[in-house]
Amino acid sequence: MYVKSDCPYGNRTCYHELRFRVKKEILFDGENYRERQMIKDIEIKDTISEEELARCIVYDLKAFMYHGITVDEFCKLLKRYYGFASKYCCDLIQRMKNELDMYCPDRQHLYYVGAGSA
Repeated sequence: MYVKSDCPYGNRTCYHELRFRVKKEILFDGENYRERQMIKDIEIKDTISEEELARCIVYDLKAFMYHGITVDEFCKLLKRYYGFASKYCCDLIQRMKNELDMYCPDRQHLYYVGAGSA
């Protein structure tokens, strides 16, 4: 899971990849049982600039991208494969449009610059 923050070493945005360790307990009470999950600890696995993250995502998700993909579909890819919260998707999609040389005339579909009609 990634969280967005301001970089302390400059006027830039960075993302922290978090790793959660969860303890799961199963409590039995006769025939019934309950599950309880507790966060044991949280670790910052990696910190990456927004630009570098955009390049990594472009490389990893290029096979899933196509001319006319909807912004909603792209956001779902970011959530599924990178664990981004919905509130970060718009910022990242803006960055991705530049990296992928795409535009979004109707604010719903992403098209490659110079590609033929869909």
